[in-house]
Amino acid sequence: MLGKPTRVLLALTAIAPVSVSLAYVFGARKGEWLLCVLAICVCLILGIISSWIITEASAQFEKLPVVIKKVKSADKEVVGFFVAYALPLIFKGEAGLDFGAWMLAGGMLIFVLWTTHALHVNPVLGLLGFHFYEVETQEGVTYLMLTKRTINNVSSIKSVVQLTEYGILEAKTKEKTK
Repeated sequence: MLGKPTRVLLALTAIAPVSVSLAYVFGARKGEWLLCVLAICVCLILGIISSWIITEASAQFEKLPVVIKKVKSADKEVVGFFVAYALPLIFKGEAGLDFGAWMLAGGMLIFVLWTTHALHVNPVLGLLGFHFYEVETQEGVTYLMLTKRTINNVSSIKSVVQLTEYGILEAKTKEKTK
C-alpha cells in the first residue's frame, strides 16, 4: 500500500491541469512569461510523478486475488475537476501572487488529503488512459478501482494491487505463451 506521503502526493497530482489555466493567465493576460513557464513545468512534473507512482505500485506491490460483485463507472467525476481548472480563467485573470493565500489553501488541501482514506478520481491519470470504477467486493467493501481496460464483465477482474485503504489498481495479468 502507498504510504501516506506518497498517497497525498498522488492526490495532489490531480490538480496539475489547473497550472495550464494559470499559465494562460500569467502569460497571455499578464505577460509574466517566467511564471507561465513555471506553471507549465509544474503541470508536467506532477503528471510524470502520477505516472511513476502508479507504474511503481503496479510493479512492486503484491497482487491480491479479488472477487468483484458490482462495478459502476466513476469517470464522470472528472468533470467536476474541469470546473476547478477553469476558475482562474473565469475570474478574469485575477490570479495573484499572494503566496500566503496560496500556502494557506495548499495547507488546507494537504490536511484534508492526509486525514481521509479515499483515493480520488484523478484526471491526470485519465489522460494517461486510466478509467475509474467504483467496485464492490464479495465481502461488501467498496473501492475506487483504476484500470486501463473498459470493464464490461466483473468476472474478468482477477487480481488487484492495493494502493490505499479504499483504492485499488487492477493488476496486470501475464499473457500466456503458446
